[in-house]
Amino acid sequence: MKSLKIIISIATFCFISWMFYCLLTLPSLNGIGNKTRLPSISVFDEEKKIVGSLGDVYGGEVSQIEEIPQNLINSILTLEDKRFYSHNGIDLKGLLRAISINFKEMRYVQGASTITQQLSKLIFLDAKKNLSRKLRELFIAFYLEYKFTKDEILIMYVNRVYLGSGLYGVKAASKRYFSKEVKEISNSEAALLAGLLKAPSRLSPLSNINASIKRADLVLNLLYKEKKISKNNLELAKAELKELKSKKYYRRYSPKYFIDWIYSTTPDELLKSKKDLYIYSTLDFNLQNKIQKVVKNKMKNLDKNIQVAMLVMDYAGAIKGMVGGRNWNESKFNRAIQSKRQVGSIFKTYVYLTALSVGYNIMDYILDEPIKRKDWNPKNFANKYEGKITLKKAFAISSNVSAIRLSEDIGRGPTISMTKKLGIISYIPDEPSMPLGVASMTLLEVVGSFGAICGDGKPLIPFGIDEIRYRDDQRIWKRNKPLRDNIIDKKTLYKIKSLLGEVVKNGTGAALADIPFRVIGKTGTSQKNRDAWFIGCTSKYVIGIWVGRDDDKSMKNIFGSTLPLQIFKKSVISF
Repeated sequence: MKSLKIIISIATFCFISWMFYCLLTLPSLNGIGNKTRLPSISVFDEEKKIVGSLGDVYGGEVSQIEEIPQNLINSILTLEDKRFYSHNGIDLKGLLRAISINFKEMRYVQGASTITQQLSKLIFLDAKKNLSRKLRELFIAFYLEYKFTKDEILIMYVNRVYLGSGLYGVKAASKRYFSKEVKEISNSEAALLAGLLKAPSRLSPLSNINASIKRADLVLNLLYKEKKISKNNLELAKAELKELKSKKYYRRYSPKYFIDWIYSTTPDELLKSKKDLYIYSTLDFNLQNKIQKVVKNKMKNLDKNIQVAMLVMDYAGAIKGMVGGRNWNESKFNRAIQSKRQVGSIFKTYVYLTALSVGYNIMDYILDEPIKRKDWNPKNFANKYEGKITLKKAFAISSNVSAIRLSEDIGRGPTISMTKKLGIISYIPDEPSMPLGVASMTLLEVVGSFGAICGDGKPLIPFGIDEIRYRDDQRIWKRNKPLRDNIIDKKTLYKIKSLLGEVVKNGTGAALADIPFRVIGKTGTSQKNRDAWFIGCTSKYVIGIWVGRDDDKSMKNIFGSTLPLQIFKKSVISF
């Protein structure tokens, strides 16, 4: 008996000591509501509609309880804390019910945190699940209940709660998900927002619209059961839920590679300002959706190791669409911007452009015959040779040996100089194999260089940011249109476009010949099928596509004239 008393005394002492420890190690409760956060970057498309964000996005704060619509209050309280206005921070009835259910199921099935407890965690604590943190949460909940009214606690909660897709607070979520102020949301929209609280990242309508609608439907059923909405309003709200699936603000394809690129090109001094930024980009979201859909469909049955990149640029240099890989969630590496790959026969465009600029004509003749040297014997694809042919035909069939002869005739130096004028910054090896595209470049560089070739002969630098503002609408940066001189004269420009047109009419790009509008371009395949390229130009866009493997291994039966050409064709027809 004496031993039992000793054990109980020790246990009691330890328990009281633990409670005092938790009390003494509480975080500072000063400055409540000023929890630090990362500044946010919100990216908008060319129509000034938000397409994504980085950091913690807050849309401003609700300051009065009247600003929160009753349907949202009902949805949140019905789902999270039915007795919010009657308890003192802890819902004992709910706690006992949760313990009973969890014990019955022999696993964690139901929680019992009140909104006050959740607010304690949101503002002061981390997400670790242990008894010490839970006890501190209770202490803080009692403090909040003592210091603030119920309405004030609810306001703080709805201003800080995470609602998926980087959005904090009901104001930010309402604007992003519904393009509405929070006071304007309907019963179905209020149910959807409340439903996100369980698993905001997984249930966000931007990532899983079906799951968010299913959860909202559950919330509506609970509201009807609790007599918070009528039968008629329940039916109207459920009908509206079905319509939400087709709303344009639920964007099926997220331009995450583009958003990452925008972040990387934002001036460092602005990123260090610790202020929320609004970046107005050049992205055409409808076009982006189309190219992502095409790429996904064309790649779905291929070896998972085969990757893809695609860029769409207008003739001012504005990037309108970007694909950096098959799946951003599986690989953040942006192959359109970061990957340097051998360009293969794409490089012949620069060789022929240089030759035309120094006086060659497209109907001049050149030998398409094997080149034999002691240590180097370059060959044409499939070992086919045509003998004496025009530059026009040599370019159309992408003759390797003709390009080498032409390069040696004009000198490699002028060709390298031409690439630099076109905006190529990658190293170009000064060696006989240069015309075969042994140089490695990014897709962005190549597409940018074709802006001058397919456009008006003026060099351009691809860009994605048009304007940057602070969240208070103060403009802090605006892109100015640069004035540049022509680097390709009109006669040469006409000739090179004729060659690129011949590729599509009678050459390696002939699969595009039936497109009902003019397309010019160049295919490219690097050694052993490691890289497959097509750079094509329409009246509005320069479009570049690369297909290859990250490990630089060969691909089977994929050439510049196959898959890249198919992706291009399907895309431009849908524009």
